[in-house]
Amino acid sequence: MQIEGNDIVDKLVIPPQPEVLRVVVAESRKEDPDLGKISRHISGDASITGGVLQIVNSPLFRRTREISSIQQAVTLLGFTRIYAIVRTVALRNAMSQYPGMEAFWRRGVHVAESAARVASVIERSDLVDEAHLLGLFHMVGIPALSSLAGEEYFSLLKSAPAKGWSKLLPDEMRLFGIHHPRVGALITQRWHIPSSVVHAIDHQYAMDQLTHLDVFHADTADLVVILKLALRFATTVDASLMTYAEWSAWSEQLVDYLALPDPAALDALVDEVAAQD
Repeated sequence: MQIEGNDIVDKLVIPPQPEVLRVVVAESRKEDPDLGKISRHISGDASITGGVLQIVNSPLFRRTREISSIQQAVTLLGFTRIYAIVRTVALRNAMSQYPGMEAFWRRGVHVAESAARVASVIERSDLVDEAHLLGLFHMVGIPALSSLAGEEYFSLLKSAPAKGWSKLLPDEMRLFGIHHPRVGALITQRWHIPSSVVHAIDHQYAMDQLTHLDVFHADTADLVVILKLALRFATTVDASLMTYAEWSAWSEQLVDYLALPDPAALDALVDEVAAQD
C-alpha cells in the first residue's frame, strides 16, 4: 500500500540514491546475490564503508572481535543484514543536509539500539533489523520539515520535548498540510525501506488503532509497540524523547496489545531491555 503526500513533499530536496545502493537493490532481486560484487561496490564508497563498519561494530551486533573490512562484514553477516545496513547508512548520509541532523542522528542511534533490544525481549528477533531502522528514522520528518519552515515551526519544536512530540501534529497540519510522521514515511518509502517500517513511521502515534494496523503490514503494529517501549527505555538517557504524560496515555493500549496483566508488567518489560547489556 503506497502512502500519498502533498505538494510540500515535492519541495523537499531528497538526493538520489547512490550507485552502491542501486547495485545492492538490483542484487536483492536476484535468486543468488553476488556477494563479491556487493563487497566491491560498498568498499568503493568511503562514506558508505565507514558507516557500515561503524554499525556492524556497534552494540547491536555484540561481536567479540572487531570487523575490519567490508568483505569480512558481508561474509559474516550475509546479504540480508548487509542490505539493511547499507540502506540505513545511505539514507542517513542523504539526510545530512537537513538542519539539526547531527543531534537527530545521536538520538536516533540510541533509540535504534534500544528498539533492537526490545524486539528480542518481546520475542520478535526476526524484526531486529526493521526495529533498528525504525528507531533511526521514525522522526526524520522533523528535520525534513525544518528545512522548509519559518520561525513559528522552530518555536513549536522548542516546546515539543516538554509537551510531547505527538502534540505537534495539529500545528504541522495547519502550517504545512502534512505532519512529520507522514513526511518521514514518504521519505523512507522513496528509499525502498521495508513497508512494515514505512507504515510504522506513518502510524507511530496511532496507539488507539493498534489492532487495525495489520491492514498496512502484518508487522506494523508490533513495530509501533517496539518503538514505544524503546522510547520509554531511552528516556533514561534523553528525557526529550517521550514525556511521562505520553507514556501514561499509551500504557493501557500497550498492556492490552501485549496481553500483560497490568502496567507493572509493562514496566518489567522495560527493565528487561536494560538487562540486555
